[in-house]
Amino acid sequence: MTTNSLPALSKYIAQAGYCSRRLATELIKTGKVMINGVKVTTPFTPVQPKDVVIVEKKQITAAKKIYILFNKPKNLVCTVADEKNRKTVSDVFLPHFEERLYPIGRLDRSTTGLLIMTNDGELTQRLCHPKYEVSKTYLVSSETAITKSTLDTLLAGVPLEDGFMKVDEAFYPTTSKKVATVVIHSGKNHIVRRLFEELGHPDIKLDRSVYAGLTKKGLRTGEWRHLSDDEVATLYQNDIKELEKPEKTKRPRNIKAKKFFARLQ
Repeated sequence: MTTNSLPALSKYIAQAGYCSRRLATELIKTGKVMINGVKVTTPFTPVQPKDVVIVEKKQITAAKKIYILFNKPKNLVCTVADEKNRKTVSDVFLPHFEERLYPIGRLDRSTTGLLIMTNDGELTQRLCHPKYEVSKTYLVSSETAITKSTLDTLLAGVPLEDGFMKVDEAFYPTTSKKVATVVIHSGKNHIVRRLFEELGHPDIKLDRSVYAGLTKKGLRTGEWRHLSDDEVATLYQNDIKELEKPEKTKRPRNIKAKKFFARLQ
């Protein structure tokens, strides 16, 4: 095995599911990582198959990567451990896997729908990074009618305590005005609930039907399946938002440009 084919130390730690690659880099630079008993401070140090890697006094190994698409039911907490001893999404998978799985795309306790469960710290960091603008689709149900004006306001933008926020799409999926579909890429906490609460709908029910291009097709509430190799590869594409949004036709930026293009026709 050549040096080029060996994983870098930071990537090795992330692939072991210990933490994200960014945090692994920080741990290495601050002297909290050892290889074969020797402190290493260079994140790109290659890791040999027989090397013993210690992170914060704990030995780690590159675990087999597991990728699960989970249709989360209500009343599950999206944390590894809960201080109130409530059941967590990670608890669901303890009887099935030796590896500890962590949720990507967290949902609040009362929200149902899609999560990715994995031990791949690098993918977790990637999908949670704002620059990739991972798209999520929610089905919003309200006890009162959601007016067309409300949908228009969501598209135009709503001022919240932590900034101005708007959704990518908002429409009625059926003839009922008590149900709306909302597409958004923001990763802010409880953002859909906060938007609707601001617009007079404090008691909505939320179900996430699409996450990062993955859908609930074939998954009932509480069910899960392994992601295919192609699905995992798609999640690792350079720019996820470009995979999810249709390419817009470029238009002339001003009147002079329009006249210029008209003369060419």
